[in-house]
Amino acid sequence: MTETQALADDRAIRDLCARYIDAVNRTDGAAWQDTWAENGTWNLMGTEVTGREPLLGFWQAAMSGFKFALMVLNSGAIDISGDTASGRWYVTEHLLGQDGNGIHVEGAYDDEYVRENGRWLFARRNYQALYQGPQDLSGTYTPYSAPQSQAE
Repeated sequence: MTETQALADDRAIRDLCARYIDAVNRTDGAAWQDTWAENGTWNLMGTEVTGREPLLGFWQAAMSGFKFALMVLNSGAIDISGDTASGRWYVTEHLLGQDGNGIHVEGAYDDEYVRENGRWLFARRNYQALYQGPQDLSGTYTPYSAPQSQAE
């Protein structure tokens, strides 16, 4: 892979992650769904869903629990190998539940990406909350732990 191609792939994956966050913040289901590979899998804190249509339904159900959701993309790292890649991203979420209670979440996504029809998409996203609780951070903090490899 040329350096130019490596930079283009890195930029495309970073753009994918930014488009995902933008879709969440706008509650745009079509744009959110468009970030996933056809057989993409999302593991949201222990619940795993596969396939673009089931993913969208699961996401819409999850989002319906909030009056307001703002997700902020923090730091990330990407490792590219041909038409597949992996990455880790940290995010901050400011949420207002339907019950009127505010929730602050610090989380991490462990990702696998695939180039499908010339576009980088999420093949797999594993999300874990590192902190979830009041905005004053008086809740419980759980240190990051790497997910077990799919091969294990």
